[in-house]
Amino acid sequence: MAERDQTKADLPDEAAIIEFINSCPTPPSARDIARAFKLPADQRAPLRRMLREMAASGKINRREGRRVATPDQLPEVTVLELVSFDDNGDGLARPAAGYDGDLPEIRVILSRKAGRAPAIGQTILARLARTGPVHYEARIIRVLERQQQRLFGVVETAAKGLMLVPAERGKRHPVSLQSFTDLPCNAGDLVEAEMVSSRGYLGKTARAIRNLGPVDQKGAFSALALAEFGIRHVFPEPVLAESRGLKVPPAKGRSDLRDVPLVTIDGADARDFDDAVFAEPMDNGGWRLLVAIADVAHYVRPGSALDKEARLRGNSVYLPDLVVPMLPEDISNNLCSLRPDEDRAVMVAEINIDEDGKRRDFSIYRALIRSHARLTYDQVQSVFEGTLDEADVGVGHGTLHNLFGAWRSLDRARHEREPLALNLKERRVVMNEDGEAIAISQRSQSESQRLIEDFMITANVAAADSLLGARQTCVFRVHGAPDPKKTDTLFALAATIGTPFAKGQVLRPRQFNSLLAKVADTSDEMMVNEAVLRSQTKAVYSIDNIGHFGLSLRNYAHFTSPIRRYSDLLVHRALIDAASAKKPPGDGQNGLPAEQIAEICIHISETEASAAAAERRTIDRFAAALFTKRLRDVVEGVIIGITGFGAFVRLEDGAADGFLPLAGLPDDFYDLDAAGPCLTGRHSGWSFTVGTTLKAKVEEVTPISGGILLSWMEGGTITEKKKRKASSSRRQTKGAKAGALFGNKGAKRKGARKRR
Repeated sequence: MAERDQTKADLPDEAAIIEFINSCPTPPSARDIARAFKLPADQRAPLRRMLREMAASGKINRREGRRVATPDQLPEVTVLELVSFDDNGDGLARPAAGYDGDLPEIRVILSRKAGRAPAIGQTILARLARTGPVHYEARIIRVLERQQQRLFGVVETAAKGLMLVPAERGKRHPVSLQSFTDLPCNAGDLVEAEMVSSRGYLGKTARAIRNLGPVDQKGAFSALALAEFGIRHVFPEPVLAESRGLKVPPAKGRSDLRDVPLVTIDGADARDFDDAVFAEPMDNGGWRLLVAIADVAHYVRPGSALDKEARLRGNSVYLPDLVVPMLPEDISNNLCSLRPDEDRAVMVAEINIDEDGKRRDFSIYRALIRSHARLTYDQVQSVFEGTLDEADVGVGHGTLHNLFGAWRSLDRARHEREPLALNLKERRVVMNEDGEAIAISQRSQSESQRLIEDFMITANVAAADSLLGARQTCVFRVHGAPDPKKTDTLFALAATIGTPFAKGQVLRPRQFNSLLAKVADTSDEMMVNEAVLRSQTKAVYSIDNIGHFGLSLRNYAHFTSPIRRYSDLLVHRALIDAASAKKPPGDGQNGLPAEQIAEICIHISETEASAAAAERRTIDRFAAALFTKRLRDVVEGVIIGITGFGAFVRLEDGAADGFLPLAGLPDDFYDLDAAGPCLTGRHSGWSFTVGTTLKAKVEEVTPISGGILLSWMEGGTITEKKKRKASSSRRQTKGAKAGALFGNKGAKRKGARKRR
């Protein structure tokens, strides 16, 4: 007994063992503990006995592989729920299955090279490494495909308390809401909540975690979008501090172009002007183009607080009543805004083209300019159309006409390469002086906008070619060819409207353009344009160059908007390195390895998608809010999508979208033919397809979700031989009938109803 006590005395005490276990990133084995305390071989058996005794008393737990851990230690591989992001872009998570005691701090290291990043509220399978007694570092194994546990909605009062009506379109059923004294909620408040675990559908409950204020307050829709998509909109003080006191550099070391009459051309409501243009004819024919872009890289240095914040944001976000800039206003609206009659540092793409728009040569360099005029698209368009003269908009003779001449050459080159020629209108919310939405406007692209677009594309191509020539890592803007599976619906639609679109061939933009040309200036034009758009893949950022399908370009990079896109800032830095013959270490750029640049590409592609979704969702909400004044009105629309539950209808030439459910169609049982797609009544012969024009009544509007519910009034087609059957069928279907029935082809059946 004395010998055993002496052996035990030579072992580390329990407190030391527990301290060691807590210091290990993963649960250690008995051998690891023995090595750590430098125990001889004859002490290992007593150590194992000691560990068994500690496990029996509950002081430690045994884990797989003969490893040990403290009772509160999380498994090495576990399921986590992402709850937020910190200022460094890392995720913060908690155990998804619940946890006894104080929650540990779990920092999720986001590596996007393996796939998409998780969103707040989603669950992930992660491998944990312990960095302290209650601190962990997690690396994602995969994002689990589960419904997000976070939701947004409007508070309503009910007999048994508060309810939350979800703000997401398509979710119509409210859930019970728990609120607390330190976070009061009132009817009409916009609230962020998290789901509380419960059994059964009827028992769904959410817990309020943030109150965004009344839904009817000014800016509520934008505030909701920022919260929904986790958009960073407050600059930390260190970032603001870095932006103060910066100055425009002197001309030394730069080309002095202050006497060149460069002009900016932007929308009337633009606040930052990051590009200026100039063109002049060349003696041997063709044109000399100058595209000057704000030199953001001079002010935002790699590794600075400004740079880290810009990378996290990825891009500026433009909502109808709010702009969330990527950079503080001292930079975006001041130093890097090419305002008239003020010296500004720029990167210039100087490009010589021939009369057919083909590039002869080019160079990219740093310069100092002074914009000679701030012009709007409408002003330039008026000069183009001849209703105004150049003197009327304050520019010298030939300034704009030279731009028009150079653009016509670029336009010839554009037609020759045949990029995708979509003709889609841009929706904009029209605000009055008080910041209230008064209308939804839609505008097609004008010649003045196309002029600037083609100048920017030309500069972007030059930037990509320059980096390829210098063998520098480049952040390309890539757009892959359409997935053949995505074009199946387009093939069926083309056949339905009598404009065949051949299958079984390698698709090129010209095939799509041929289809678009056939429906130009017809009632099918908008529908086909949107169908072509839906068939395309998404353009993203990548260091692997696969070309740009939509633009029919082999090399393409974003260079022209570094104020609002981090991708452009990376390209600028790479161009500066290339000009100075500075080759970064390894295979990357800006002092970053290629692997990290690739991760940044995935991240900024995601932030771009979030910004676009936030803008689209906010416009939908404003559009629905305007339709609240039109309840029970009959409006015109065209079907743009068919499902087994009803039809999506584009209202009044695109002002808003509504949903026409099966119960809102003429009384009948409806089969869905997915190949069409088409909904066809079994008895009446009523048929509704994509492209069908109709009149519908506005039955219900939910602004917070952007939802507009419709019922059919007129439109659709019906075959002659079934007209008598239709009349008989309507007499026999006075009550509600069975719900949905799914057949082999996705057939649906609705309860018939007598319409009064």
